[in-house]
Amino acid sequence: MSPQSHRIQFLDIMRGFAVVVMVMGHSIDSVLSLEVRTSEMFRLYDAVRGFTGPIFLFVAGYAFIVATEKRWAEFHVLGKPVVKRLSKILLLLVIGYALHFPFFSFDKIMHHTTPEEYAQFFQVDVLHCLALSMFMLQIGVVLAQTPRRFAVTVLGASAGIVIVTPLVWQVHFAPLLSPFIAPYLNGLALSIFPVFPYAAFFFFGSGAGHFFLHARREGKEREFFQRMLIVALVAMAAGFVFDALPWEVYPPHDFWRSSPNFFMIRLGVVVLISAGFFSLRNIPPIISAILVTLGQASLLIYITHLLLVYGSAANDGLMQRVGQVLSYHQAFVVGLAVLLAMIALVYIWNYVRDHYTLLLRFAQAVTASALLFYFFTKPW
Repeated sequence: MSPQSHRIQFLDIMRGFAVVVMVMGHSIDSVLSLEVRTSEMFRLYDAVRGFTGPIFLFVAGYAFIVATEKRWAEFHVLGKPVVKRLSKILLLLVIGYALHFPFFSFDKIMHHTTPEEYAQFFQVDVLHCLALSMFMLQIGVVLAQTPRRFAVTVLGASAGIVIVTPLVWQVHFAPLLSPFIAPYLNGLALSIFPVFPYAAFFFFGSGAGHFFLHARREGKEREFFQRMLIVALVAMAAGFVFDALPWEVYPPHDFWRSSPNFFMIRLGVVVLISAGFFSLRNIPPIISAILVTLGQASLLIYITHLLLVYGSAANDGLMQRVGQVLSYHQAFVVGLAVLLAMIALVYIWNYVRDHYTLLLRFAQAVTASALLFYFFTKPW
């Protein structure tokens, strides 16, 4: 891999790494015994897993601005590129909610779903957060006059989201707004990735991505990441120092989910990881090729592996068929098997897409039509 292509592809390599951690993490989680979950080793493993979502959102923010600045004038007005992006946002939302269907029957969802099941259905995961973050930043692109002004505004908005998160998490929004909107704001309604604070990772990635592109045009990528290393270390140090101070600025809040201090620590780690992937020079070509391929197919892998390991309203996954009964070593083997299956799936998918495009589109249309027909006609 040439240095130039390396610099272009390091984000996909980083995203591919996150895909590996995600697949292994979810697969192990779906079958790991409850007894093992009480160990210190599991707590460490779970803490590492917690960086997967922030990495995805951070890299997605980078990718957003890279795609936008190439065609800034077109994304600055309502036209075909913006409509295509809005369609992608809508697709992410549809997929996100479909993965949480309590039943694979429209009639049963509408007439026989309990409030608890609706709460599960409306929970916000990484796809919802990504979609809303993209939508908000697209509005910012339309309003901003220049990419630089957009980047500065986005970085300011990122800081603002982090600062107010503990306060937002004090409010039960469901009675004030609706059970549909409330999960986007905080985690009091079963949300896994509410906008406060997770959208800030996407925003910061987008703002940093602008300055990376500027440095790249001037041939100063290395200097850029040297500065980012300083930012990362300062953010992590500030998070630890502020948390150690003897007084509290905010009301009591969840350190692990809503604390600005923990956000700074996680952001610092994510930035360090991005600098590390940019700096890699001796990664074997076959490994980098696999990671790039996985990174570029992250949505396909996300959907497929969740259906496989956790199941859905339409199928049982490993969690239902195997159960959470395996030892750590057994669960690791399961995770590795699922990962290899996802790698095979992506390569097969890419081959069929490149050589049998019409056949693939026909199969997709038939499958989608059959699922929709079944979903809307099944009474129970």
